[in-house]
Amino acid sequence: MPNDDRQLTLFQCRAGAAVLSLVVLALAALCGRLVAIQIDDDPRVRDLAARQQRGRIILPARRGCTYDARGRCVAGSRSMKEVFVDPAMVADVDRLAAELAARLDEAPAELAARIRAAESLRYLKLADHLTDEEAEAFRSLRPEGVGIAEHQVRTYPLGDSMCHVLGIVGRDRKGLEALELQYDDHLRGRDGVCGVVRSAGRKALGWGDERIEPMDGGDLYLTLDSEIQRILETELDGALARFHAESAVGIVMDPFSGDVVALACRPGFDPNRYADFPADLRRNRALTDPVEPGSVFKPFIAPAALMTGVVRADELIDCHNGLHWFGRRPIHDTHPQGLLDLKGIIVHSSNIGMGLIGQRLGNAAMHQMVRSFGFGALTGIDLPGESIGIVPPLKEWNSYSTTSVPIGQELAVTPIQLITAFSSVVNGGFLLSPRVVRSLVGPDGGTLKADLDPPPVRRVLPPDVARRFAQDILPAVVEEGADGNLRLDDYTMLGKTGTAQVPRQGAAGYEPDAYLSSFVAAGPVARPRLAVLVMIRKPDRAIGYYGRTVAGPAAGRILQQSLRYLNVPPDRPGLAGTLAPHPPTG
Repeated sequence: MPNDDRQLTLFQCRAGAAVLSLVVLALAALCGRLVAIQIDDDPRVRDLAARQQRGRIILPARRGCTYDARGRCVAGSRSMKEVFVDPAMVADVDRLAAELAARLDEAPAELAARIRAAESLRYLKLADHLTDEEAEAFRSLRPEGVGIAEHQVRTYPLGDSMCHVLGIVGRDRKGLEALELQYDDHLRGRDGVCGVVRSAGRKALGWGDERIEPMDGGDLYLTLDSEIQRILETELDGALARFHAESAVGIVMDPFSGDVVALACRPGFDPNRYADFPADLRRNRALTDPVEPGSVFKPFIAPAALMTGVVRADELIDCHNGLHWFGRRPIHDTHPQGLLDLKGIIVHSSNIGMGLIGQRLGNAAMHQMVRSFGFGALTGIDLPGESIGIVPPLKEWNSYSTTSVPIGQELAVTPIQLITAFSSVVNGGFLLSPRVVRSLVGPDGGTLKADLDPPPVRRVLPPDVARRFAQDILPAVVEEGADGNLRLDDYTMLGKTGTAQVPRQGAAGYEPDAYLSSFVAAGPVARPRLAVLVMIRKPDRAIGYYGRTVAGPAAGRILQQSLRYLNVPPDRPGLAGTLAPHPPTG
């Protein structure tokens, strides 16, 4: 064999040996890797495989119900179906879009674009709030990558009634406002989970071993009565229509317990479709929006005059026939009066008389009285978003404050503060903390919390002073006051009117021809069962704007109808009042 051939053969043998060695080494490395995977990486790999083959399905808890004072459901939940698609599991998006477009009332091209855009999400909701029949219609198509899921939908059987008390629930089933937010932890419950075995195509093949049952949410029982709530809302809506007003707030309260029996802000919104309404309508203005109260505030300053002895009950005070200068500041009375006692000053709502009382009291005594009634502080009501109002510190009060505060100016109070303070005048002098929830009940029906007789916050007025105002002075406002007679047909009533100018937003002074008309009342006089506050914002001045004309009749009708509904015995049978039925609103 030639030398060159031997050398070539030798090279080929060596090259073959080298390749064989490389192949052996590669196989050895592969075997080593397989061993490592089986031994060292086994837990990680098994965990990865388990995650691919096993999944978890959320078992949603039922959100608790809310009931009114008589056990009527005012907020509940029901199961609904929703259709979804996993875009990653769809082989032919255009074909799927063509199949589903008609049922979804959507153009095939737009639906296909939506599915493609959501490919990274792995879950695209196509339709929700479906009945069982509607969901079955989708299922019958057997579309690729499309599934049916069940979820809870919050429902409010009374529509917009109680909307500002009940609140709303978001799509993530969390409470967003009012009671739904305040008691979300109690109402929401705890979701459960269930394991599921899936195929490589992510289709469910069967149930896994893991299962944690859901714990349903608890229930709420309210102090509100849905029938009295209906009465309140109907009268507020009627007043808005009659006086072409911007908005209204009304509250009905048990003055001896602090229970809120009804609370409404109008216009309202429907929590079943809250997204259709502007967010501003969802604000509970009874708690969040302090207002300058005007003359309705006078019963919270006048008692201090008797308590401190700066005014005697039978003393006559010169009200200067409708105009008096306090230094360089003139104060007017709408209805000029001469000599009036304390009762007459309240009955005729004399600004001059209250200004003179303010001078005798001094700023320190008035500030203490205002704070004692709870103004400038939270009432403690069990709803979120409450404002403390505006009560400037004493060091900021000046000589103008001395005559402004007694007539309800230079401070701002919320409607809930106002009716809570008024209830303390009515109930013998005790300031209470208002509430809208009477008890919390667990999912098993057991009562978790129930305050049947909440203690008072403090005593505000001595019994004799409270009695004089509740049994003598404030009833005379109804029986003897000017601008018409507010007497009810069946019941005696005590109350106070208020007509306040509306301050400019972000500027000094007041809006021209803009008023807040108010009336706060209670009845029957001997033992008031209910207190009522009505505030009508910006009524048409050409139709009427005084509190006695605008808010008074509505408050009287609310009180009378509510007392009749509660079967409270009439205390003035046979006496025909002049409170006419509410006119049609068209």
